Amino acid sequence: MSLTYFIVDAIKVGYITWVSVILIRLIITFISSFSFIKQHRPPSSNSTQYILVNRAVASFGFLQENKLQNRLVSRAIPNGRLVNVFGVDNAFTTTSVITYRRFIQRVGPGLRNKNPEKWHKFFNSASTTLDLILTDFRGVRYSLPVAIIARQLVFVSTLHSFFNVDPKDVNLSDVGVATELINILWVQSKTEPQPDSLREGRIFLEVALQRILPDKFPCSAQDHPLNIIIPAYETMWRVVLLTFISAGFRDVDRETGEQFRKVLECVPKCFKGGKSKDMRTMAVNFSKEGLRLYPPTKSIYRAVPTEPQDSDFVTYDEQIIADIQECHRDPNIWINPTQFRPSRFLPGEFTDAMKNAYLPFSIAPHRCPAADTFAPHAIIVLVVVLAKGLGTLESGANVRFGDARLDGDTSALLPSGRLDMENWELEMNDAV
Repeated sequence: MSLTYFIVDAIKVGYITWVSVILIRLIITFISSFSFIKQHRPPSSNSTQYILVNRAVASFGFLQENKLQNRLVSRAIPNGRLVNVFGVDNAFTTTSVITYRRFIQRVGPGLRNKNPEKWHKFFNSASTTLDLILTDFRGVRYSLPVAIIARQLVFVSTLHSFFNVDPKDVNLSDVGVATELINILWVQSKTEPQPDSLREGRIFLEVALQRILPDKFPCSAQDHPLNIIIPAYETMWRVVLLTFISAGFRDVDRETGEQFRKVLECVPKCFKGGKSKDMRTMAVNFSKEGLRLYPPTKSIYRAVPTEPQDSDFVTYDEQIIADIQECHRDPNIWINPTQFRPSRFLPGEFTDAMKNAYLPFSIAPHRCPAADTFAPHAIIVLVVVLAKGLGTLESGANVRFGDARLDGDTSALLPSGRLDMENWELEMNDAV
């Protein structure tokens, strides 16, 4: 632990319609003097159109020529900071069609073929990982830094899925260093980071990764493990943690409480299909609700060409934003939008308006390949592992947020920033 904190402290110093397209272009023209175009909550009568505009932004509906090459450029420019900080060269940062297609092919095996047997294996691997983590925290067994635990659990589970890593072969000290550094470097990438601090942090991160995945080094930029780790692990750990706390420790209605008890009993057995289909749907709905309330990407940025795309002098001086979190919490679309209630995704209740507004994995043609099966299943498996290993409010455990509002109001929305959860402590019941 001391090594991790030393490193951290050191770094801290240093539907696409022509109407939608026209609306977007009007917005761009109206606010052309700004480098960023901000979207705000619309009047209730405009909610449907607001969703359409956000969907058009996410689906690149503003491009005059909506082809793969132009989409990659539009997406890569806002993600350039990730190249500067992590050196990643993947589908989210590249402007190369070849690199993009190569990456999609590479991650495919980790996202597909999750038959029931493999989900059981994933569950067992995650359970083993949590046991090892808790052993590592034996000195503070009953007051635990829940964010650190969630990060390490999701990180090792990502290694298991995409690199076939056995958790027993991983040094958790290295995992602690890697997860802390990814978190801090990500935050710094959004500010004005000190070059020396970033360079030092990247060196420490590289050393930790080489110790964790020695057979993956040396490697080229396109084959670096971070190309997979960043989009898989980094976007998932907060959703797992916030879904776990929302379902296990916050104010939920009786229906949700009863459903969560059933989910804890049926996962991962319910993934076998057949008569378990209804239970599997119930379990996955918890993931969907976590993704709705706390989307891993709150906003999607697209760079906008300022010259005709057939010109040799196309520039991208402006960016537009699809506000995913706003779409997910619009009270004109979602009933009691700040309430954690997975049953809103049941057939008959999940309306077309909700379906259009629900964009946790963006939208075609660049919808995340993990959206349909891998992510929803992995999230609820990891939530169940945490609930069984750490307990819930019902079992006598508790979460202390170190914040009077959150500790006093169990219905309040949880903050979801990457550093907002650092002081959250989970107090375990001795019987867990």
